[in-house]
Amino acid sequence: MRLRRPSRAFTLIEAMLVVSIVGVLALLATLAYRRWVHTAYVAEAQEMVANIRTAEASFYSENGGYLSVSTGLGHGYDYPAATPGKFKTAWGGACATCAPGSSWAALSIQPDAPLAFGYSLLANNFSAPPASVSSATVNGQALFPTPMTAPWYFVEADGDMDGNGVFTKVYGMSSTNRIFVDNEGE
Repeated sequence: MRLRRPSRAFTLIEAMLVVSIVGVLALLATLAYRRWVHTAYVAEAQEMVANIRTAEASFYSENGGYLSVSTGLGHGYDYPAATPGKFKTAWGGACATCAPGSSWAALSIQPDAPLAFGYSLLANNFSAPPASVSSATVNGQALFPTPMTAPWYFVEADGDMDGNGVFTKVYGMSSTNRIFVDNEGE
């Protein structure tokens, strides 16, 4: 006579423990993916601001002054989408927020793909920047420890990748070689 071996199965507690571990791992993977996507969008903005700065330097060397493209700074004045959100917009369409007689085409900027951020660019070759530019801060720190003088330009990138109304901002300007990021973790 053969002895029967008792069959072994998972207990309810073991099954619940496995499901809990899988849930925690899925949550961590989702958070890591979202951070990775956000970092990629911020990198897009930093690259575009660097390209705009390079284009402004070329424009200055060819024309003796900087080009002011936008009528203001920040969302509402951005291009290609006046108010960026949880979407991407192709570069190269009509510019409703451009200054009269000015356009982004004059700077010859051609991104490879649609953009998540919107961009605004102010410049002046004869007078100091307005208070909205000279009083700009990043994470509570003033961007301009000393007043800017003419000629100058200031470029701002605005993005709201998750559509919550909190904008990540990337700044570049003529007075420094640095690119500044504000609200990067938002």
